[in-house]
Amino acid sequence: SLHDALPISDGKLSRGDYMKTLICVDGSPVTNEGFKCAVDALRTDIEYTLLYVLEEHGIYDSYKRIFREDLERIEELFEDVDSEKEAAKRIFVLPLCDYMREHGLTVRAIVRGGLAGEQILNELREGKYDLVVLGDRKSLSPARRLFGGTLTEVMHNADTCVMIVRPPRP
Repeated sequence: SLHDALPISDGKLSRGDYMKTLICVDGSPVTNEGFKCAVDALRTDIEYTLLYVLEEHGIYDSYKRIFREDLERIEELFEDVDSEKEAAKRIFVLPLCDYMREHGLTVRAIVRGGLAGEQILNELREGKYDLVVLGDRKSLSPARRLFGGTLTEVMHNADTCVMIVRPPRP
């Protein structure tokens, strides 16, 4: 169990550091609403990091997928890669960070560029996290879950505990 894997006493690990948790977000309205519902259950003595991965197709495709009716907003933002990361942070991650801070939680925001699974694993190694939280979209086919995708890659290659959060059934 998670409790057995992470020897926690008052939010501290046996090595004396506070627990570090990486929460991966994709900016979708369903994920954001589920995330906000879960914030009340989060402990204030844990250090959280929200990670959004800007994949190779860029923020425009992510934004188009999530907010089809508001495409012109993204076109007015930024064009180069660094600015695109900043735009992704402002649009997808900072509102969730603000929400967490309003609830007394310590959080920081990171946007990485590249393939999602690879970048999540890189962040886990570099940040020495104790736990990673990923969402599982019900829309993924059984074949994709079995043979590929970000969730499968992280589950099979992470050197830390992995928590999968699924949306509620209708």
